Order: sequence, then C-alpha cells, then structure tokens
Amino acid sequence: MLTSPYYLPPLKLKLLLFFCCCCFVFQTQAQWNNPRQKGLMQDSLLLEYNYNLDKRKQIEQFLTNIYKEQNDLEAIAFLEVLKIGIGIDQRSFEELEKFVNEVGVKYREFPNVQARAYRTIGYHYFIGLNNYEKAFDVYLKLEKLLRLYDDKVITDYADYCGEIVTAFYKFKDYKSAIKIGEIGLVNASNKWYIYNTLGLCYIELHQLDTAKNYFQQAVTEAKLNKMAPIYQTIALGNIGYIYYLRKDYEKAKPLFKVDLKEALKNEDFGLAAGSSIPLSDVLIKERAYAQASKLLDETRTYIAKSGQVERLEKFFPVKSRYYQALGDYSKALAFRDSTIKAIVRNDSIFNGLLVMRAQQRTDLERIADEATKLENYKRITETRIFALIALFIIAVVFYLVVRRYRNRIKADKKKIEELNRIMELRQGLSADMHDDIGSTLSSISLYTHSLLMKSADEDNRAVLEKIKANAQNIQENISDIIWSVNPKMDSMEQVVARMRAFGADITEYAGIKFEFDTDAKIIALPLTMEVRKNLYLIYKEAINNAVKYSNCKQINISLKSNREGCFEMDIVDNGNGFELDKAHDGNGIANMRHRAKAIGATLHISTETQRGTRIRLVLSS
Repeated sequence: MLTSPYYLPPLKLKLLLFFCCCCFVFQTQAQWNNPRQKGLMQDSLLLEYNYNLDKRKQIEQFLTNIYKEQNDLEAIAFLEVLKIGIGIDQRSFEELEKFVNEVGVKYREFPNVQARAYRTIGYHYFIGLNNYEKAFDVYLKLEKLLRLYDDKVITDYADYCGEIVTAFYKFKDYKSAIKIGEIGLVNASNKWYIYNTLGLCYIELHQLDTAKNYFQQAVTEAKLNKMAPIYQTIALGNIGYIYYLRKDYEKAKPLFKVDLKEALKNEDFGLAAGSSIPLSDVLIKERAYAQASKLLDETRTYIAKSGQVERLEKFFPVKSRYYQALGDYSKALAFRDSTIKAIVRNDSIFNGLLVMRAQQRTDLERIADEATKLENYKRITETRIFALIALFIIAVVFYLVVRRYRNRIKADKKKIEELNRIMELRQGLSADMHDDIGSTLSSISLYTHSLLMKSADEDNRAVLEKIKANAQNIQENISDIIWSVNPKMDSMEQVVARMRAFGADITEYAGIKFEFDTDAKIIALPLTMEVRKNLYLIYKEAINNAVKYSNCKQINISLKSNREGCFEMDIVDNGNGFELDKAHDGNGIANMRHRAKAIGATLHISTETQRGTRIRLVLSS
C-alpha cells in the first residue's frame, strides 16, 4: 500500500504527544547534569514546548535558570532552537540561511542541539516550503553529524535517520536511502521507522523478498515496543502490497482491509487512500464492480481530505481499469490521460532537482577522478624523491659506519698493545718485587730472629724486636702491593677470596667470631687495579682497627650489589666503638677516607661508645 516511511497519524498526533508529555515528571536540574538524561530531557521538553502552550514560559524559565546558575551554554542554545522552531513560519529566508550557516560553529560543542537545529530547518524547507534543494543541503549536514556520533550522544537518532531516509525515498534515490537506513539501524532504539522505509525502498528496487523481510521485522518491532496498533497494520499493509504485486490477491485482500479499517479508526485519510487504491483494484479483478465503485468514490474523498494529491498517480489507473472492465472506454481513456498528467505533475516537483543532483554527481565524479590522478602522480613523485633521499642517507650512513669501524679497529689495536705492555710491566714488577725485595725482607726477618735466640742483652733484644716487627710489617705490605699489581688477580672473585682469607686468619688468632656474607651478583662486577687495591686496603684497615682497638667479640662482613647495581661493603663489629669527632690518625680513618675518594666511592662510618662500629662503602659500577 506504500505509505509514508516516517509515519504518525495526523489527527491524533497532538493527543499522543500531549499524553507523552504528561508521562514525564517535571525535570530537575540534577537530571540535566547527566549527559544522557540531558538529551532525553530535551526530547520531552521539545514535545511539551511545541504542543503545550501553557508550559512554554515555564520551560523557558527552567532553561534560563540552568544557564544562570550553572553557566551551561547548552541550555541557552537549546532554548534558541526551541524558539526558532515555533516561529519558523514568520522568519525570512535570509534569517533561516544565516541560522543554518551558524549552527555548525555556534553549537559545535553540543551535537544534540546541532542535530535538532538541522532537523527543524530541514523539515521546514522540505514540508513547509517545498524547497527540496535547501532541504537536502540541511539534511546532508545532519547526515554528516549522525556519522560522527551515535544515539548515546544524539538521543533522537532514529527519528533523524528516518527523516533523511524519507527525503531520499521521496526523491527516488533508494540506494542512498538504504545506506542511511542501515546506519540508523545500528544505533536506533526503535527500528520500526527504518525497517518500514527500507522495505519500501526494496519494493521500488523490485527486491520483494528483501522488502517483505523488512516489513516483517517492522511488525515485530511494533509489538516489542508496544506501539499503537496502526504501526503493525501499516507494515502488514505493505506486506499485502507485495502479495498484490505478485498477483496473490487472496493473501493481499485481508491485509488491505485490516490496514484500511485501522486508518479510518485513526482518521488518517492518506493512509486509508494508500490501502483502498490497491484493494479497489483487487475487487475489480474479482469482478465485484459495485464494491469497487463504492470504494473508489470513498478513496477519492480520502485523497481530498488528506491533501495528498500525489496519490492520484496510483488512483487514476485503477479508475481507468474499472471503466475498461465495464466497457466504458471513453471514460477509461479519460482517466488514462489523467494518470499521465498526475505522473507529469509529480515528476515535475522532483525532476529539476534530480537532474541538478545527477549533474552535480557527474561533475563531482569527474573532479574526483582528476584529483585522484593528480594525487597518484604526486604520490609517485614523492615516493621517488623519498627513495633518492633514502638511498643518499643510506650511502652516507654506510660510509660513516665503515669509517668509524676502521677508526675503532685502529684505536682498539693501540689500546690492546698498550694493555699488553702494561700487563707485561705489571707481571715483571710483581715477579721482581717477590723475588728480590720479598726474599731480602724474609732474610732480614730470619736473621733477626736468629740473633734474638742467641743474645741476652735486653737493650739489643728490644732493638732486634723492633727490626723484626718492622721487617714483618714491610713484608706484609709488600705482599699486598705484589698482589695488587698482579694482573692475574684482576677479578672480584680474587678480591673476595683474599678478603675472606685475611679476615678469617686475623680474627681466629684474636679469638673473634667472624662471619663473611657475599652476594653472587658481585662476582661479575668489573675492577681496575686501582679500585682492587684501594678496596682491599680499606677493608684490611677496617678489620685491623676492629681487632686491635674495639675489644669486639664478633665481626660481620657483607658484600652485595644493590638495586642500582652499585657495590656495597658493610663491616660491623660489636665492640666498644669510639667518638668519631675525636678519632686520630692512628686508627686509619683519614687513610680510609682518602682511599675511598680516590676510587670514587662513598664511605659512611657509624659508631657510638660501647655500641660498636659500622663502616659502609658504596662503589658505583
């Protein structure tokens, strides 16, 4: 029966909208602060503002208060759109054009208000002024907005899609209508309008099975959303029209009757005409001429009451067939001529714009092709330039890498030669000191010990004891120096082993408990000869001081690597401690600080009288 795809029963529209308005409890400012609720409030306030004159001042005051109290610009923007809508008939064409051009900038932050503004102006152009060119300009802006946002932002999403689809359907641009309709289906909460319109489009494209499927979904949607019965009968009437096109009149006839009955019940004479025209044709084919004549007369009345004169294009051919069936060929021809006039009249409304739009599409396609060619040429040129630049950069980088590699090989070669020379020097020095100086000191120590065993003179004995002690001390220091310059000992593992051995020996002799704890991670830490020597001598000085002066019972050693990868050495005793400010050079504090500074380490000494001492060294890797 091909009714309007975007449908509300005209005579009962105000009553239905007023009932919807009454269902809304007066909105509060708290609801307005919720973005989603704000959009739904705008939907209800729009209905109340348009169809309840008594509430207009109250709504204006409500929106003004929100603007004043919360500085919410959307409230005042929405109020502007409301006022534009009710006074749109009194506004000049220039005013409307200016408003349309300002919407995108003025309401940029409020897409829901933008959509309402475009819909208001577009509908006025399309229905009120029949200025279809301007209507399409506005609807295309609305379509662009719908592609950017979904129904969570634009709450009347389904209605907007339905209105744009209706416009495309009216202009017989069914493919565009289907495209917009499918976008609307993704976000629409009530899909009846779009299902029904898509069905009508597929009828015009002669895809009747697809059309029937959409009408059946429209019936289901009307039931799920508990819509008025007329919505189901519209979709069922359209299914009846598919049966009518397939010449299955037995299935089509009851659906037309139900649709006609519901249309008359709602006093929707345009819908009644849409059902009665094909039903009259079915009666003619069944040779029920009396019923057909009566229904055709009623149909002419329905068309006149509805003002939908475009339906005459469907009415006149059926009237012509009626007179042809009766054998009155003169009247049949007259109504056939009327059919042609109706078709020409309907087409004249749209053909000018259709031709213009077709020309625009052709021009746009040509411009798009030229732009594509230009873009491709530009892209190829850019690619070639980038390729040449890339090759030049690769060549330069390759040259610099090769040059740097050769220079590094030369530097590494010199460095290796220098290291080998130093290694040999250190090995020779270590061997010479061990063989010559070490053996000489050992001899002095032995000779002194031999004299001590023979001499009975106490004065000589004291001197010899002094010589022996100094010789042993020098021998021990020389041993440390020999160890420090020996390249075979350049590893943390060797340092740790020597520390453990020294601490265990000296504390065992003094009767002090000795605990030595190490972290496996420190073994991999790199060492230079300077660091190795000073680290060990600081450790040795600290252990000697603890054994000689602290009267401690236990010494704890901890060697570990912290989170930052630094080496930490802790030496803790439970001895007498001392006053750090009064410490003198005899305990080696200054010496330890000097050695720590030399290797870039930090030395912390914590001590109190009768509470022990803690020496902590931190060496960055």
